[in-house]
Amino acid sequence: MYKRVLCLLACALMFLLLVSGLAFAGPYVTPGGPFLTEPTTQDDFLDAFTDYEQLVNRIEQIEQTSNGRVKFEVIGQSNQGRDIFMGVVGEGDKNVLIHTQQHGNEPHGTEAALRLLQDLGSSGCPTFRQIREELTVHIVPRLNPDGSEPDVFHRFNVDPDAPARNTAEGFWTSWWEGVGWDINRYHWFDWEDSDLYANHPDDYPENPVPEAQALIDATKEVMPEWTIDFHNQGSYSSPDGKMVTSSIMWPNHPDVPEDAVNLSKQLCVAMMDQMNQYGYAEVTRYPGSAIPNIARNAYGLEGLGSVLVEIRGGIGHKSIGMLVQHSYEQMVVMLEKTADGSLYELDPDRIDEELPERGTTIGSYGPYIE
Repeated sequence: MYKRVLCLLACALMFLLLVSGLAFAGPYVTPGGPFLTEPTTQDDFLDAFTDYEQLVNRIEQIEQTSNGRVKFEVIGQSNQGRDIFMGVVGEGDKNVLIHTQQHGNEPHGTEAALRLLQDLGSSGCPTFRQIREELTVHIVPRLNPDGSEPDVFHRFNVDPDAPARNTAEGFWTSWWEGVGWDINRYHWFDWEDSDLYANHPDDYPENPVPEAQALIDATKEVMPEWTIDFHNQGSYSSPDGKMVTSSIMWPNHPDVPEDAVNLSKQLCVAMMDQMNQYGYAEVTRYPGSAIPNIARNAYGLEGLGSVLVEIRGGIGHKSIGMLVQHSYEQMVVMLEKTADGSLYELDPDRIDEELPERGTTIGSYGPYIE
């Protein structure tokens, strides 16, 4: 009897420890796919992602196996001199653009983009054939090749001359000097409109963030109908208690043309409908700001459809495959709906009515910032 009581007490203690470890997740959180409550260390998962050398090799492989369908061009260099690649595939009159990993420590979109380029170049399935016939697809699989390297792996680019953060002066940088710039704060199509130029025109007569400028220049040349920006965020529980796998948002700057907003919302509806078919997926609304210098708003201000996608991140090996698949599905459905024309039949108002708010943070792993 005594041993049985001790056993029951031990089991109860183990249960309490487990519950206390998950208490911050709320009693009604339903995981979508593998559920880790704390981030793993970098060594636990960085080897599962593509570094720069592997990226170059993968690009060469995709070009070869696609028999010339996918062509890569260099649209610029990073601050440390690494090439920024853009893959181009398709023969359609309509241009579209997907870009990923502005922030070095947000890697899932890159893996999905490389897989998509492979499939667009090599697959003979009807969906991909129609995409190639109707669209010319441009994909930048990694915009931040310096910050994404395993020995760095941080949000910013790498610039030892970068000052410390002072957003009032236009310095969207690390909180410590000598680290780097936040690429997703420097999408100014006219640099003289920027806060940094207004406050420091002599020190910064041009955009000091070459990665952002490379994407701006490529966008000006391509002038796509829409552009999609893939990121990672932290872990969240939606209002109905489901684990959020991605959050999406359209341009919300007041000067974005209505047509661009509606097209962006139609893209969001397409993603929402696609992912709601799967039990592992929960799509919510990202609470994005209205500042003009982030990609989502900057490209919207140019009259383009523009969507931010924030995939759940920072949770280790077990969920990498699921989250890459989630990113891939969202990329494909936007291409598919654009190619067959069904995108333009979607009601953009549905996204305001049906997409839930992002919800609350789960655990101590803080949120990413767009």
